[in-house]
Amino acid sequence: MSCKINHMNKTTGVTYVYESVSYWDKEKQQPRNKRVCIGKLDPDNGAFIPSKRLKTDQSVARDPAVTASAETVGPSLILDNITTRLGLDSLLKSCFPDSYLQIQMMAYYLVTQGGPLSHCEAWSKSHAPHITTTLTSQRINETLTTITIDSKQHFFTKWIKQVMEDDYLCYDITSISSYSELNEYIKFGHNRDKEKLPQLNLAMIFGQKNRLPVYFHQLPGNITDVIPFPIINNHFN
Repeated sequence: MSCKINHMNKTTGVTYVYESVSYWDKEKQQPRNKRVCIGKLDPDNGAFIPSKRLKTDQSVARDPAVTASAETVGPSLILDNITTRLGLDSLLKSCFPDSYLQIQMMAYYLVTQGGPLSHCEAWSKSHAPHITTTLTSQRINETLTTITIDSKQHFFTKWIKQVMEDDYLCYDITSISSYSELNEYIKFGHNRDKEKLPQLNLAMIFGQKNRLPVYFHQLPGNITDVIPFPIINNHFN
């Protein structure tokens, strides 16, 4: 992804136009920026004067006066329809009024692209809905921090009641192997996949007919997978 930056040389008074390009550094495993001078602004009328080393088509494409842009709308058209049909959009808005758009966009990214949320900002710049002004890496961290246990339980309580209007609930527990050394739930236990790795146990409640997940709970990987259902059911009383 790229953006244009104007910078005035205080010595000469000339305003240069730079193109800042974001890219993923495979060696350092982190996002990086590369800034290239593509021209300057006319001191009299502010018109863009492209650098002589640019070709004609490159100059036209980099002219700040050119405002045409493109967005990928396919994923949002499909996922917007699904979230509206399920009532998820209105439910998110009622439970997270200040950050429901950010949460929805991050969910769209995980569904269509996957990968670390640190890449979500770059992905969202070319995908509708366009909310990149608020979906920075810092904003993502702030949003995740505000999703407390109480707010999650509030959402789950409303969501499970909505699903149970026309469905029955099933309960299951699974394990996920991990190399993580930072998650306190990652423990050595009975590994069904026969992998010599610690694991996280994940308890899940889902609809019998529609297969929609309605509740999940993380459990240490070293406990047995027999959990009295009333313990989880109490969350919704």
